[in-house]
Amino acid sequence: MDMNTIPSMVAAAGAIAAAVAAFVALRPAHRAAMAAETQSGIQRELMQQTAQPYVWADIQPDMQQGTMLHLVVGNSGPTMARNVRVVIDPPIPESSKYSGVTVAAQTRIKDGVLSLAPGRVIRWSLGRGFDLLENENDATTYSLKVTADGPYGALPSEEFEIRPSDWREARDAPDGNLHFVRKEIEKLVQETKNIRIQFQQAEITALVRSDIVENRVQDSIARRHAAAEETNNSDIDVETEYSI
Repeated sequence: MDMNTIPSMVAAAGAIAAAVAAFVALRPAHRAAMAAETQSGIQRELMQQTAQPYVWADIQPDMQQGTMLHLVVGNSGPTMARNVRVVIDPPIPESSKYSGVTVAAQTRIKDGVLSLAPGRVIRWSLGRGFDLLENENDATTYSLKVTADGPYGALPSEEFEIRPSDWREARDAPDGNLHFVRKEIEKLVQETKNIRIQFQQAEITALVRSDIVENRVQDSIARRHAAAEETNNSDIDVETEYSI
């Protein structure tokens, strides 16, 4: 063997060993890069999810007075929701005592709300709750399908199912608020008006009676005065006769 080829062979072997070592080290590096990219994707997705609006729909009682039902749409997320639509299936029936209120509310929300700010809640009246629960055998389930757009595009559609018959025998009194205080004040105001009207009527009656009494007294005085004059005239006539 040529002595000059030995260093060349050693160098080649070293190069091969370095290449093998680099190849072996490349796989963990590739795995680390893939893991980092996956982690970045997860973090990016989480960031987008936390920045998306959360739009919901519900049928709720009016807690100010406890009788009316409301169709409620709200945004509980941190960003603006746009093109908010709610489709109710089957449509909520309307009582004959309301002229299109229930239908108008469902049509409005089906056509869509242009934008819904974070924390914003919009309510539409659906009529009285006991009208919807009038039929004891009615176990209809209403599906409220919500669609909307967020800052990163369309949101996944959400579907909420509501069965009004579940509310039977539930408490429908309003929450603690000034509703009853306002009603009592309205009663007091009405009673005060009634008392004032009674006083006014009593004053008018008293004035009328006073006028009647005064007229009667004046008539009595006039009659007495006329009678006295008539008596005086009679006495004068008698004296005249005797004088003649």
